[in-house]
Amino acid sequence: METFHVLFIKPPDFNVNARTLDVPLGILYLSACLRKEFPGRVETDIIDLRLEKTVISPLRQKIKEISPHLIGISLLAFNQLFVKRYAALIRELAPKAKIVIGGPGGTYSFRKLLKQHPEIDVAVLGEGEESFSRLVGCLMAGGDMDSVKGIAFRDETGIAVNDRQGYIEDLDRLPFPDYELIPFERYWGEKPHAQMNGVLADKKYTHIISSRACPFNCIYCHNIFGKKLRKRSPENFVDEIQWLHDTYGVREFHIVDDVFNFDKQRMHTILKLITDRGLDIKLAFPNALRADMLEFEDLALLKKAGAYMVTFAIETASPRIQKLIRKNLNIEKVSENITYASSLGLIVKGFFMLGFPGETPEEIHQTIDFAVKSRLDLAHFFTVTPFPGTALRQLARETYPEWEDEALYHYWPDKPFYQQATGYNLNRMQKLAYLRFYGSTRVIKTFFKTPRKLQRLKKWGIFALEVLWK
Repeated sequence: METFHVLFIKPPDFNVNARTLDVPLGILYLSACLRKEFPGRVETDIIDLRLEKTVISPLRQKIKEISPHLIGISLLAFNQLFVKRYAALIRELAPKAKIVIGGPGGTYSFRKLLKQHPEIDVAVLGEGEESFSRLVGCLMAGGDMDSVKGIAFRDETGIAVNDRQGYIEDLDRLPFPDYELIPFERYWGEKPHAQMNGVLADKKYTHIISSRACPFNCIYCHNIFGKKLRKRSPENFVDEIQWLHDTYGVREFHIVDDVFNFDKQRMHTILKLITDRGLDIKLAFPNALRADMLEFEDLALLKKAGAYMVTFAIETASPRIQKLIRKNLNIEKVSENITYASSLGLIVKGFFMLGFPGETPEEIHQTIDFAVKSRLDLAHFFTVTPFPGTALRQLARETYPEWEDEALYHYWPDKPFYQQATGYNLNRMQKLAYLRFYGSTRVIKTFFKTPRKLQRLKKWGIFALEVLWK
């Protein structure tokens, strides 16, 4: 039987100022599942266009090299522009291949993408490992896609949407991501590059995830993994850390769960396993921690297990807006944990969102004041983007009926949604937030906490120029 060739494409980040180069974890899970399900019958390959200087030449070369039967494109909301620019080219280069989209961008915009781009054959909706494997099996057998759960495709009546595949309850039965698919050294590189954490203690790092879903109901969430928290066993998770440490020389792990500390006992077990095994590693949390659910003992254990950086997604300091966005953080508890984490020597970063529907300028100032007065070392002030498929999008429509409701796919838009809807100069407020936050002795104090100081200094300079000249 002919080997079935699957090519995964990770698009470049057209609409993000700093292109990130974290490993494409979702694709690696899909590849691992295909290899497990169809041993010897399916070959997978990847082209990560974030690693390339151009798009067309590497894409042409890779497709010609492997002649794929299926091309899978991983989409976030902000890189759907890739489909618009290159779907026709991909079809020209691979006229017989099935072109499949997935990820949050594919899940929540599949109708529009299937209608506008006849080159796309199928969209995989939501959590993709089982649906994608069944789709590949169906195509290999020449079967009918009507039987494959969790996909949408074009048929004679228009767009057919099959029932969703249930979420994977036992995450331990998933194989470890297929790290053989990627050249780790290209992600580490010698030249400094952007990555989700923003700070590195060791360049030999990777993302890793121990659970899926989040039981909270924040209105800006894409909710691709559902609301029931599903957890890998502590042993399975730490086994992967050990394997990456021993096999690939990974020395730093960025835990990217939505809420790693929701199950406190499990978190303690994981941290204890890491220390008991004598793993000399660094841990960082680009997200993954619910700030008001942490106790001082949790932060001390994180530090002992190798954590050097934690991120708290605070979003707003306004109690009214906290309720509006259904996050409902205890801001007083968050402030206490920021202070204590900083006293332990941890680098503490805060995420904030400015310009929610109905938010007043006074409430925006309240958030900025909180950040400036806190013991945070780093802060990001994002302007709110009501992405399709979120409750935030619906709230934006209801709050501003005259807003044109255009597709927004940029984390750093030239004119933020709030500014479009109200006329208030949110760009100016965002710049003021950064100037107030970093225009103090905080920068000096944080610099002495920061590992790999010269590299970080260079990144800060680049970031400052981007903010000031945007």
